[in-house]
Amino acid sequence: MIKRLMVTGFVALLVLFSFTVDSQAATIRISAPKVEVEVAPGETYTGEITAENPTEESIKVRVYLEDWVYAPGGTGEKIFSPIASTPFSAGKWITFSPAEETIGPFGKTVVRYTIAVPSDAKGGHYAVLFFETILGTAQDEEGVNVLVAGRIGSLFYVETKGFSEKNGQIKLVEIKPSEGNQPLQISSTFFNSGNVDVTLGGNFLIMDKDGRVRARGDLNKIYTFPGQTETGKTEWVGRLAPGDYQAILTYDLGKGKTIVEEKSLTAL
Repeated sequence: MIKRLMVTGFVALLVLFSFTVDSQAATIRISAPKVEVEVAPGETYTGEITAENPTEESIKVRVYLEDWVYAPGGTGEKIFSPIASTPFSAGKWITFSPAEETIGPFGKTVVRYTIAVPSDAKGGHYAVLFFETILGTAQDEEGVNVLVAGRIGSLFYVETKGFSEKNGQIKLVEIKPSEGNQPLQISSTFFNSGNVDVTLGGNFLIMDKDGRVRARGDLNKIYTFPGQTETGKTEWVGRLAPGDYQAILTYDLGKGKTIVEEKSLTAL
């Protein structure tokens, strides 16, 4: 995210780093990178996040909320946007304090938050509480003064207790045996038919005609929001001898729900 700002007569470029920036690079550490709660409609939940300054200098921290969704592709990459800009927003349910704080050298502050779930809410809702600090100044290629800010966020996953459903279907499984220098490839297409996010994991076994396991491994995760269909790909670098095989793929939706698929393949 890049914004052009006018600062004391010159243009400053504010570069905001999100979750690819670790806590030290952002000059701040937080106690809860992820907040997962179940709250019944009409009820509230309170909690706190501690922010620590690991440096010898005082730092000024700005705290603010945004919404987030998974970007298309199922890789877990996120898109951030203003509060109430997505159908799955939890940002408008959350209040917090303080919104700004100066933390002394090696000091810390506590941000307290309240989640108030509306009485008619259903499914999963999501937000992120960002902690932003100015890292320093530099110059770009044009010699323009640059302010570099780092931010680190606490992701909120709020499910409405009694009104959330984690579900989905495997729409397609394709297995391409290894060929030349290419590894065996497993492609899984998943549709999230529930009303909460699903991070689909799992594992696979490949057995020969005598039932002996010849390959096994974990399936790469697929990240989805309700209504999304995404495809994930997994590679296995081993080799299968020529012959016929049966693959058993077990997908884990979370909360004890699994889907098992079987697929035949022939290695040449």
